[in-house]
Amino acid sequence: MRHLSDYDFYIFDCDGVIFDSNQLKIEAMKTALSTLFSDNEIITGCLDYFSKNFGKSRFHHVDYFVRDLLPVPDSEIEITKEKILVNYSALCKKLYLEAEFTPGFMNFLNQLKGRKYVASGSEQQELRDIFEQRGISEYFHGIFGSPQPKSEIISAIIESENNGCCVMFGDAESDLKASLSNQIDFIFYSPYSNVQEKMLGLCASHQFPAIHDFSEVILK
Repeated sequence: MRHLSDYDFYIFDCDGVIFDSNQLKIEAMKTALSTLFSDNEIITGCLDYFSKNFGKSRFHHVDYFVRDLLPVPDSEIEITKEKILVNYSALCKKLYLEAEFTPGFMNFLNQLKGRKYVASGSEQQELRDIFEQRGISEYFHGIFGSPQPKSEIISAIIESENNGCCVMFGDAESDLKASLSNQIDFIFYSPYSNVQEKMLGLCASHQFPAIHDFSEVILK
């Protein structure tokens, strides 16, 4: 990999990288599901899938829950999906206003030269609204989210940058896979990852570095 200062632009996942929000979002999904369903075992199964597949969109998760895990009649699938998504979205808007930035992130962001982007599994307009409310929109050249898949978001960013050299900071397998599919470098930000051991193994096999704190990253 290049030295960090040698990249033309930088792409960041949001949850667990910019915000310490992974656990908050798991609790939000639990609440959203619990308002409609009472079977704790099934809800736990949904949350297990959710936590292990962070980075995929809420639309993917809720569709999977309703079609494969939850006891929903075919005639009620779409309305049930809508109810879960509305509940979850309302909770996310609140939690993002309360979530802490990950340690050292803002200092790192201020020092980092080059254009910066966000590629997240979170809903795009919601994400842009939150970044505006938290006062960090101005740091980023573009803020992108679902329902567009992350690999497609990254591909579009690279194309807009005329195929310049970039690196992605992420904490989930979907971040790593999106980086590999676009043939860009990847840095695993590990402390809040829901799949830390698996990610460490994957990064080792692909020779990607892992960091535990943004202060570990040396900038010149």
